[in-house]
Amino acid sequence: MTDLLRFLLRHAVLGMAIGIAFTAILLVFDIGHLRSLTAADPAGTGIRLLLAFFIGSTFASLQMGIAVMIAPPGGDDTADKGAGED
Repeated sequence: MTDLLRFLLRHAVLGMAIGIAFTAILLVFDIGHLRSLTAADPAGTGIRLLLAFFIGSTFASLQMGIAVMIAPPGGDDTADKGAGED
């Protein structure tokens, strides 16, 4: 696996975890009566899973975009050439 793919995958997983945690907070605190509305519906579990997936994918995309934008232009290989190699 290339370094770039590993970098993007790591940040995508981190963003997905943040998105799922955000969805859990929305449901625990019943913001917008989401928990009440989904509990009253027979397909409530599926709705909650879809909500978590789509919010998680949004946060994953956001996290990958932020990581790419703030990455140093030289990449990680410049950091591996420490000061002792002069």
